[in-house]
Amino acid sequence: MPIHREDIPKWITGYVPGTIHSVDSLPEGGTSEVALLTTDEGKFVLKRSKKPPYDEWLKREAEVLNHLSGTSLPVPRLIAFLEEPVCSWALMTFIEGETVRSALRRTTDPEGRRQIIKTFAEALRMIHRTPVPAVLKQDRPWIDRMLEEAEDHLRRYETDGTPELLEQLKRKRPVITEECLIHGDCTVDNVMVKDGRLTGIIDWSGGTSGDPDYDIALAVRPKPGIFSWPGDRDLFFEVYGKGISPETYRYYAEGLYEFY
Repeated sequence: MPIHREDIPKWITGYVPGTIHSVDSLPEGGTSEVALLTTDEGKFVLKRSKKPPYDEWLKREAEVLNHLSGTSLPVPRLIAFLEEPVCSWALMTFIEGETVRSALRRTTDPEGRRQIIKTFAEALRMIHRTPVPAVLKQDRPWIDRMLEEAEDHLRRYETDGTPELLEQLKRKRPVITEECLIHGDCTVDNVMVKDGRLTGIIDWSGGTSGDPDYDIALAVRPKPGIFSWPGDRDLFFEVYGKGISPETYRYYAEGLYEFY
């Protein structure tokens, strides 16, 4: 359901710079309703999540954005977060551009497509080279936390994963030698570009210290006309600086991700 002006809590509107002139719906990611607020001070993004686990994910994203504000990553700036009994709200700055998915779909020039894929790979490399903020570091291994969360999602929510798949993932869990800052959902829908150049990285609910191969696997998941032939993946891996094995790809993109 779209967010209407009358839906917005007064506490949130009090943080919106300037007078709100319009409230327009933006494409939803499946976990939140998203609106673009246009004011005389600029444009701002308002997210609303109504049910678990999505309300908790929005709260987590707000926390991660706060912790990333001191880095050089091009992420939205969190302005306000409100947790209500029936839903959660997050107000943040607007990032110009379009998603990598949108840009690749409408670009027919081969060199233009290559530039967008290069930018996508460079964005992920930038994330993984950014020092992990201290508050995002965890004492327990990332893979253990992810598998426990996957089991919780299987028990409490509707997922594409199955008990049999989860047991298989537990038996074959990868050995991760080093964790780094990861996005946690670095897909073609969460990296923004304009004229082939990076403008921002959005949707940070999965941001934490973890296995960079997880991000890589999700980044190159095939979509219609995108990463559906080897050339796209090969270019992405070349620019990023490494690839992943088919086994690692299947474990993460076709296994663990089924529970999220």
